[in-house]
Amino acid sequence: MSYRPGIAFRLILMDILNDVLKTLRLSSKVFLHAKFCEHWVIDIEPLNLQVSFHVIAHGDCWLHTKKAPTPTALHAGDLVICLRNTPHYVTNSPELPPDDLPRNSPTTEETPGPSTSLICGQCEFLQYYWNPMLEAMPNIMVIPTADSAGSNLASVIKLMIAEVESAGECTNAIIDRLSDILFIEAIRKYIQLQNNNQGYIAALKDSRLSKALTSFHKQPENTWTVQTLSEEAGMSRSAFADKFKQMVDMSPMEYVTGWRMQHAYDELTSNGKSVTQITEDSSYQSEAAFRKAFKKQFGVGPGMVRRVAKEQLVSAN
Repeated sequence: MSYRPGIAFRLILMDILNDVLKTLRLSSKVFLHAKFCEHWVIDIEPLNLQVSFHVIAHGDCWLHTKKAPTPTALHAGDLVICLRNTPHYVTNSPELPPDDLPRNSPTTEETPGPSTSLICGQCEFLQYYWNPMLEAMPNIMVIPTADSAGSNLASVIKLMIAEVESAGECTNAIIDRLSDILFIEAIRKYIQLQNNNQGYIAALKDSRLSKALTSFHKQPENTWTVQTLSEEAGMSRSAFADKFKQMVDMSPMEYVTGWRMQHAYDELTSNGKSVTQITEDSSYQSEAAFRKAFKKQFGVGPGMVRRVAKEQLVSAN
């Protein structure tokens, strides 16, 4: 793998990230900002959130997960992101909290001794059915303040802490938008920190595979084949197909089809394009073939998806 961080890679990464993240239609908000003293535990598993996050505003605490044999120490400025409603606790102690310890109960009065302030929030994907970037992310992502120092992510965390503590006008609206940025910046930072040679993120960092992925995401409506993608990568057809499958865990055309269907779903629910036009944009020769592929991917036809989206829009208004 011939990957060297630099401007060229950052531009490639930005192009693909813009494409794979914009269809998520991210909606984030903070639901808890509080100080905790003595013995306490944060447990939000019952809320069944797609994604939750914790910013350690002040103090120290511990993250417990079922798969980790030992807890992770957390300090001021650290960020924890939990995907797929993964069970976890944030506590004051490296020991697991007892079952009878009240959950999510911040202090309501000044208490002597050490304290910890947390900002907890959630992210929802209003338009997520298949996304290669999210599939590549771990269930629990911890980004220590030392790893984000000097980055945009560190700036967002500092601004979020300052805004919450100021409790100024429009604070809630500002914090919610900062939460969106926080999640995207966390993904960018996670990608930069990864050194794995397998998976979708590794493919983005590969100097040849990333060229093919960038070309496809710029013009997904083109008639892409394994041959044309391999030419973009500067590789033979067989070498490209083998390497793509090995790293991304799906064939190039499975990736192409999956992304086109996700993009089509987004088009059906966000604009007035006809199914015929979306069929053409998805590079299908016939509407019947497109409808068949769409139903195979999502279990329902494009007409049903559009009708449900319209009904939701009417009910929201």
